[in-house]
Amino acid sequence: MGEQNKNQNRVHTIESEVRRTAHWWFSKRGPAFLDALVQLGDRSIDIVRPYIQKGQIVADIGCGWGRYAFKLADLVGPAGKVYAIDLAEKCVKKIQQKAKKRGIMHIEAHVSSASNLDLLKNGSIDFVFANGLLCSMAIEREEAISEIKRILKPKGFAYLSLGATPPMGYVDESEWNAILEGFRLEQGGAFKEKWALVSLS
Repeated sequence: MGEQNKNQNRVHTIESEVRRTAHWWFSKRGPAFLDALVQLGDRSIDIVRPYIQKGQIVADIGCGWGRYAFKLADLVGPAGKVYAIDLAEKCVKKIQQKAKKRGIMHIEAHVSSASNLDLLKNGSIDFVFANGLLCSMAIEREEAISEIKRILKPKGFAYLSLGATPPMGYVDESEWNAILEGFRLEQGGAFKEKWALVSLS
């Protein structure tokens, strides 16, 4: 019964968040080729590579079409695991299809809101990759940060980035700084840079 309630809560959260962000172009998942164009010149994988080891467990939250999920899967290798999580069911299904076609068994894709990650256990994740996640969440950003902290292992790391700032994204400079105050800053952090690599305080 408890598991059924959790699933109902997750569905309610997903539907609520989709409704709240439906008007916002940055929150929508367009064709996969547009995703690739937006990510041209993105240095995120180069930044996170030294912090991810073979055999680790990574969560790609707000994974979109899975471009980075597959790169992260290469970094952790078959002994590791990548949870690819997104609100868009079409993206999750595509990732599942691509992983099966390529014979990649260590990517597990799920439809879920970043504000409700109860499918992941406390302290179970070595690295959280949240690239462009928070700026596209119209609601429950604080809950998403709480979930990231909950699922991270004590010595885990997280990569947080803003794909866009106001008026195209939801997170302004004061909120960004408040978010970072809840972590130990390892790299980055300047609002103009729009990314930070952090660990638990």
